[in-house]
Amino acid sequence: MTHRLAQLRSPVALLTCCALLFAALAGVLAFSGRASAATDLGKLTVAPATGNIADIPMTTSVTTSSGCNATTAQTVVLRLVNPTTPTSSLPLAQSSTKTGVGADPFTVALQATAAKPSLQSVLTSSGVSAPYDGTYTVILTCGTSATADRFLAKIRVTGTIWTLLEQQATTLAVSAPFGVSVGGDLKLTATVTPASAAGSVEFKNGDTSLGTAQATNGTAELTLKAPAIGGPLPFSAVFTPTDADAYSGAEATGSADIGYVVSAKDADGNALAANPTLAIGQKVKVTVKGFTPAAAAHVTLSGSTATYPDVTVNADGAVADYAFTVPDQLPNGDHALQFSEKTGVYASLPFVSTDAATSSPSPTVTENPDLTVTDEDGNDLGTNPALDAGQKVKITARGYTASATVKVTLADSDATFADATANSAGTVDSYAFTVPSDIADGDHTLTLAEDKTDGHSVAFAFTTGSDDSSDSPSPSASDTESGATPTDGSTSGGSDTGGTTGGDSGTGTGTGSMAATGTQIGAIGLASLAFLAAGSALVLHMRRKGLLTFGNGDTPQHR
Repeated sequence: MTHRLAQLRSPVALLTCCALLFAALAGVLAFSGRASAATDLGKLTVAPATGNIADIPMTTSVTTSSGCNATTAQTVVLRLVNPTTPTSSLPLAQSSTKTGVGADPFTVALQATAAKPSLQSVLTSSGVSAPYDGTYTVILTCGTSATADRFLAKIRVTGTIWTLLEQQATTLAVSAPFGVSVGGDLKLTATVTPASAAGSVEFKNGDTSLGTAQATNGTAELTLKAPAIGGPLPFSAVFTPTDADAYSGAEATGSADIGYVVSAKDADGNALAANPTLAIGQKVKVTVKGFTPAAAAHVTLSGSTATYPDVTVNADGAVADYAFTVPDQLPNGDHALQFSEKTGVYASLPFVSTDAATSSPSPTVTENPDLTVTDEDGNDLGTNPALDAGQKVKITARGYTASATVKVTLADSDATFADATANSAGTVDSYAFTVPSDIADGDHTLTLAEDKTDGHSVAFAFTTGSDDSSDSPSPSASDTESGATPTDGSTSGGSDTGGTTGGDSGTGTGTGSMAATGTQIGAIGLASLAFLAAGSALVLHMRRKGLLTFGNGDTPQHR
């Protein structure tokens, strides 16, 4: 008898086999995806938070940041993520009671597992040899499965001691000196809190890096050349910790005020001191450096209605030898010739105007053009005023070196007073002075002297102890003079805002459920192919049996 192979029964059998195969693969992928999907639920802490690597169990209590979201209580297991194979983990301890129901955080006692491992033995089992120093990840699984939803933490081993690492938030504050001249040395400072947080600070102007400095004892300093153009210089700082497990990063923003360089000389070419006294009609030449080359600089005079045409900045970014004449009818007092290419940002030449022909100094005490004293309401007290014990006054003194420290002393008194600081124009502005309560009756002199050899000094003479109210100074013409205007217009517009903190550590929790998404999509696709193959096989089979037709002459013939 001759045997021959049975004919393959058309595509029906083939399609049926494909359908069964795709369905089987879909099931495998669906179940395997679910088995490997572990969600990171949050953080864990342990108590005690440090111990010996040989302790069994390594710690006795664990606290979570949320619940396991379980419907029934279960045993939770503390595990070490295998440092050589991070996809696996080894048990360290387990809960003594079942827990984890719902979303609320929980605390549970820990006990040794049946194998009674120590941290040291688990590290050895994972392929780590002594010394065990390093940083490791521990997890707490909601259930005994190594792939169950979990909480995470990090520990650090040093010698034979392990310690739980809890990231500490840091804050950052920045500062910069006021009025550094264009092209001068500009020191930017960042203060990191806590000071124990080591790391680096990068300073930026917009997206441009200005440089990086190491934070030492909580302070990072960077010195660089100030820009060639005056005005506010906004900057930011970013702190990057050396140990990101122990400290968070931080950010802050601030602004440095870059001052213009202003100088003046008289008609004979002699350089004028800071904040000079100028007479009506006097001619001077002013030079200002720190503008944008070829820009138009607007010229104004504070306390005056006079108008001046714009001046064009030269190629070096300077207004050179600008000719200025003190106008007639300019009130005596403080004024400023101002140059500006940006709204609200000025380069200023402050000066004191005087009309020598009409001024009438006191016959007993000579007026000092470098001194102005007012009461708390801003009324000019004139020369040698009578003051009461405890009375508060404000003193403006001029003629110092820019930014100089000025010592304040009262003759024949043991009282001490805070130092004053001159601004960029060399003026001590509105220094607050309170007459000592135990001051003796009589004449007194308060001296404001620059703290250096041969430094500029201004004396303020006053008297105390008069009971006659008629001795009180009457309002002078300057009290009501409408020409009084703001004095020093040299502010360059930007002020240091420093202190914006960036304590956000930037850490986030991964959602392990995303791991199952790809496998579930694959399972759905294979299941669809299975249904398609099965449907095709059914159609072909029915057509062969004559149970399904698609028009005349299309029915299969059976023999």
